Amino acid sequence: MTRRIFFGIPIEENLQEKIAAWRKKYERLAVRWVKPNNLHVTLIPPWDEEDIDSVIRLLEHSTAKAVEPLTLQFTRVAYGPSLREPRLIWAEGVAPHGLLTLKNWCESVLGVSADTRPFLLHLTLARFRPETFSSFPVKKLDESVSWSQTCSSVVLYESNLLPGGAEYTVLFRRQL
Repeated sequence: MTRRIFFGIPIEENLQEKIAAWRKKYERLAVRWVKPNNLHVTLIPPWDEEDIDSVIRLLEHSTAKAVEPLTLQFTRVAYGPSLREPRLIWAEGVAPHGLLTLKNWCESVLGVSADTRPFLLHLTLARFRPETFSSFPVKKLDESVSWSQTCSSVVLYESNLLPGGAEYTVLFRRQL
């Protein structure tokens, strides 16, 4: 059976609380907010996998690449991924060098082709259909924030698509 999986960094509880406080200002927007326990930074986008056990064995037996402690810093919340056709609310930041090292390590261990697009540190907070944007009372969203988190682990997630939005299950966690 094929399952949809991806690799990412979970958002810890203290940052989840800051995001929850921030989003109260925008509760009237017709968006589907990402549940706090589903917040994450994607390192390797989703792919369909039949042999999850083999992927987990690869991760368990790989030699961890030495990575300095990573701090993710988010400085802006905006509509994304483009202003012409927004469909997300996300927090953006500058990716620390060590994050790119970690991403490259994950790709090499898993045998996943490197993404050709430049890596953009972002954290999806909400999703919506582009056609609903015209009804939003807030058309411009460009808010400075000062959110940070030290990365303590990377996670292999399974993505289960449900009518109310995706639900993510942790399949494997590696401490950094």
